[in-house]
Amino acid sequence: MSGSFLVAFDLDRTLIYSAGSAGPDAPADARVVEVYDGAPLSRMTQRSWSLLGDLMRRDVVVPVTTRSVAQYQRVGLPAVPRHAITTNGGTLLVDGVADPEWRDESFALAARSAPLAEMNAVLAAVADEPWVKLVRDVEDLFCYLVAHSREVIPEAWVAELETLAEQGGWKVSVQGRKVYLVPEGLGKGSAVERLVRRLPDGASTVTLASGDSLLDAGMLEVAHHALRPAHGELHDAGWAADHVRVTTTTGILAGEEILAWALEHVTSAVSAPVPS
Repeated sequence: MSGSFLVAFDLDRTLIYSAGSAGPDAPADARVVEVYDGAPLSRMTQRSWSLLGDLMRRDVVVPVTTRSVAQYQRVGLPAVPRHAITTNGGTLLVDGVADPEWRDESFALAARSAPLAEMNAVLAAVADEPWVKLVRDVEDLFCYLVAHSREVIPEAWVAELETLAEQGGWKVSVQGRKVYLVPEGLGKGSAVERLVRRLPDGASTVTLASGDSLLDAGMLEVAHHALRPAHGELHDAGWAADHVRVTTTTGILAGEEILAWALEHVTSAVSAPVPS
């Protein structure tokens, strides 16, 4: 990390988009950045790719994702960032390699909530329901459920899940057809703060952030400047904060707008004259 900026980006539905989330204005020449089971899965516009490459050359970008390490590594970025945070804050990759000390700290934070086994059992109880496709836990830190579609997830079940989760010190996030259960001590916002404290110039680092889901809210809150897409979980909830702007575009074009906003912040600060 060089200079005094840290640009924390969520990935899915913020920078990269599936065909279903890209929106009607998605350009036909969008660049494929992730392939799964031999088929294109995630894309970004060609301009987004160029903007992200420019930011990454400045060594300021930190991807911050709920994805596991393996899922994150499927995404082809213009370069390997110096730092990346995966597993909803649970893992720090330094030049692509997991930091063991960070991992130990994450397990200690997660241990403040009810055991993962209890939350796994809650999801396992509905695993055989016709609306459920699969249930998984991620790197022994949190768990999630994938439904066949967002529309078939029972609202009453989600409400009950939220109550159970709160009682155990966990939080729920519904992102499309996925339902995440994450311990309260583990989050993107606290992870960004942990990383900033590790930086040599952390005290003077200006943090920018962008994300679309409730799991991104903490990261947006701790940033000095933030921009969220005009779509997704936060937008549907009407989530706002004084220092958080909202894109004028949606879908894959919002990703382009977010990257242009971040690059403008970084370059304008670098080129600004130094007061005499």
